Amino acid sequence: MRIRPPKFLLRLFLFSVLLGTLPVLILGVLSYQKSSEIIQDKVAKGNMLNLEQTQMRVEQILKTADKSVTQFMSSSLVNSALNMSLTPDQFDTVNSMLQGLHQLQSFDLGIHDILLVSLNRGWAIDNTTEVHRLESFIQADMVKNYTQSGKTSFWTHAGSASEEIHMVKKLPLHSSTPSGIIIVKFKSKEINKLLANNSELGDVMILDENGLVLAHSDATQIGKDYSGRGELLSIRNNTEAVGTYTSSQHGDMGVTFRKSPYNGWMYISVSSVDLITKDSKAIEWYTYTACLLILVVTMLLSWLGSRRMYSPIHLLYRSLQAEPEITKPAERDELSFIGRQVNEMLDTKHRMIGIIEGQRRQVEELFMIKLFQGEVRVQEIQEKLTGFAYKKDWNRIYVMAVQIDTLNGTRYDEMDEDLLLFAINNIVDEIVPVSERLKPTVIHRTQVTLLECRGEQEEAYKKRVNELAAEIRQKVGQFLELEVSVGISRFYNTVEEARMAYQDATEALKYTIRTGAGSVIYIEDVEPEGTILSLFQGRIEQELLDAVKLADFAQADQLLENYLQEIFQEKVNHREYFVPLTAFLLELVRMAQNLGEPIASLYDGEKSLIDQLYRMRTVKEIGQWFREALIYPMMELFEKKRKTQYMRISDQMLDMIHHEVETDLSLDLCATRLGYHPDYIRGVFRREAGVNFSEYLSNFRLQKAKEMLVDTELKISEIAERLRYNNSQNFIRYFRKQEGMTPGQYREKHLLRE
Repeated sequence: MRIRPPKFLLRLFLFSVLLGTLPVLILGVLSYQKSSEIIQDKVAKGNMLNLEQTQMRVEQILKTADKSVTQFMSSSLVNSALNMSLTPDQFDTVNSMLQGLHQLQSFDLGIHDILLVSLNRGWAIDNTTEVHRLESFIQADMVKNYTQSGKTSFWTHAGSASEEIHMVKKLPLHSSTPSGIIIVKFKSKEINKLLANNSELGDVMILDENGLVLAHSDATQIGKDYSGRGELLSIRNNTEAVGTYTSSQHGDMGVTFRKSPYNGWMYISVSSVDLITKDSKAIEWYTYTACLLILVVTMLLSWLGSRRMYSPIHLLYRSLQAEPEITKPAERDELSFIGRQVNEMLDTKHRMIGIIEGQRRQVEELFMIKLFQGEVRVQEIQEKLTGFAYKKDWNRIYVMAVQIDTLNGTRYDEMDEDLLLFAINNIVDEIVPVSERLKPTVIHRTQVTLLECRGEQEEAYKKRVNELAAEIRQKVGQFLELEVSVGISRFYNTVEEARMAYQDATEALKYTIRTGAGSVIYIEDVEPEGTILSLFQGRIEQELLDAVKLADFAQADQLLENYLQEIFQEKVNHREYFVPLTAFLLELVRMAQNLGEPIASLYDGEKSLIDQLYRMRTVKEIGQWFREALIYPMMELFEKKRKTQYMRISDQMLDMIHHEVETDLSLDLCATRLGYHPDYIRGVFRREAGVNFSEYLSNFRLQKAKEMLVDTELKISEIAERLRYNNSQNFIRYFRKQEGMTPGQYREKHLLRE
């Protein structure tokens, strides 16, 4: 049987050919690009150096001329002559002036002519020996234009038809009402001689701040307006004094520029990129030639090397084909066949790993559920923590429980609740670092996480807890568009106490009925006396105890009636009815003990509570006895303690407002001082004071402002600053909105009364 050449051998051969030629081609292209960049960079640096030298030469002459003219203008001769009505008869003065002007031109500064004009006396003098009257002077219009300029000293081009550059200075120097003006004229061709130019690469030019050409390597361009040239627009818009860039307005052009801080002139060099990179194109042809030669040699060596490297693969392929249980490939590519067999083995491995990992997660979640329910032995806890790669020794721990407040008004249905809880579980898993927690899980419509406390002080613990709770609420709202509440347990010392921490956290969530949706609730805040709601077997017992703790009289009455109805609907022996009733009684007694009140104070009579209970004969008597002996007194105590705590908190907050009204007082600052969560004290203050914290603080500051306006002489801005308004305007607007008049009007009104 004839075996046709396999596909892999051909692919190996082509790969070897490409491996030998492609790097050379890439290297050549990169070399060409790099060499072009280097050449452009060197040319740009050379142009920048030339521009710098040109700028130094030009400004050296301009500054020297400027200094000489300034010295001449400052002389007593010029200052006195400007206020004289010069006539040809005043030979000495005119001759001295002409000598001064001729002396300025004697320096090798390129000065063509100098014109001195007295604006007050109406005369003008230049290089000639004649004093001209300004109204008949041929250059009177030019003098008038320069005089009307808002600048006292400037350089300008004489106009598109002229080849002169003028330096204009008004006399006296820096005066807004000049009495004279001096105009120093330079020939543009003298400035042109100072340009460093390389005509092979491009042009060098000097533009004034308005874009007029003052000097150019092409003398025919002098005086033209370059302000609209596309390749030069970037210079005028650029705030930098020195720079380079590439423009494609009229072909690829490299532009280098310098802006003079002395007179605002722009020194510009424009070069053709194609001319700069012309020599580097030879590298491109050298690369093509080298690649052709390498291709021929590589093809020969690749064929020989490919056949040699292919031999082991061919043997492996033939061996796999000899196995009867392996399906023969339909394709001729033997490497694909080998790869398919390897992929099948890897897929099997991955499925096994996935099954094991899934089971491990399920085992870990089951362990957490049992841990929260108190069904794990102490020794087993340590073993599981080690097995799940958690550390054994934990510092103080607490439990954070998250519940969905409601699905009403959202885009979800009740059937979506389980999926949403698992989504929240994943969000918590992402937010809380693994080093701070055990595996988050979902229990009884609640997402629960056991976390470790970090730090030395409890304030640091609560700060970290608040940060995590706020981030969880924010992410759930962002991604799921849901409002959730977070319950925080007390802090415990070991993982073995996770069951009590779980009970605390879920118990705290029940107080959303009072704090409202979207709350962060600490069990210590809502149960300051340390009451712990025990777990009961029946749902109604649990809800009844919750109603007692919340002092909800109507709910407690209804639940007690339902509870008794549920017990006595069963047909059992008379004494068996008292088994759950006795258990319920003991739970109420335990709650009373946790309240810190003697049991005897809750009921009247000499016999024990259990004896009293067993003396009851009807369901109505039992219900009435529970209400009057235990439930109502306990609810009154709960409400009394809660109101006492509320009043204490609100009184402390009112005291802070009254004594610290002139400080940056805020709700968060009050919460930090009192040791409660801001959400909790916000609701307490609103319930006790009848208004929000911010509204009460604003009203009190307004009353304080009224007292200061009447009793003190402080300025309104000082009162606004002392009462912590952002600025006096905000204070005035708020005062006028509340009182119908400005603070000043209020002060005047009360002063008039007095």
